[in-house]
Amino acid sequence: MKKESANALAWFAAILLFVGLLIMSPSGAFALFVLAALFAAVPAIFSQKKTRIVAAVLLLVSILFAVSKYPEFRSEQDRFRSRAKNTSTK
Repeated sequence: MKKESANALAWFAAILLFVGLLIMSPSGAFALFVLAALFAAVPAIFSQKKTRIVAAVLLLVSILFAVSKYPEFRSEQDRFRSRAKNTSTK
């Protein structure tokens, strides 16, 4: 993998992590953390040493953030599902 491509993916993963921390919606934050993990996984596997280490740290952090946000995400989805069920039956 080209160094520039790996660096761009790592930077994009870092930006997604930062934006995910700013988003108040658990669904939005969870989605961005998962996307950050996907973008960080590629350079963590295929890039050179320094970028690989940074990408591996970003991957680990994004997974930890996603795991910590999952209960809130699940709760929000359950509330949405019950509200949609109640409004569709009226």
